[in-house]
Amino acid sequence: MGLARAIDDSELVAFIHYVLVRPSHQGLGIAGSMVEMIKDIYKDYLYIEGMPEDQNNVPFYQKHGFVRMENGAAIQICNYSGKY
Repeated sequence: MGLARAIDDSELVAFIHYVLVRPSHQGLGIAGSMVEMIKDIYKDYLYIEGMPEDQNNVPFYQKHGFVRMENGAAIQICNYSGKY
């Protein structure tokens, strides 16, 4: 139904890379539950950061206590080039 990925440096910072929920199960609180579980797992880290690629997802994270970084911006290089 859902899948979340968090990456950490084992001590200081954890990044929520993505939170995905099957479209047929969206709106049931699954994504929020996964974010809260991640927050609990990393509660002793100095930072828990999200990397939403879509501006429309920012309010979801704000609802769960995240604050938009004043000068933050998502960046990416895609090396797909038909490899898969």
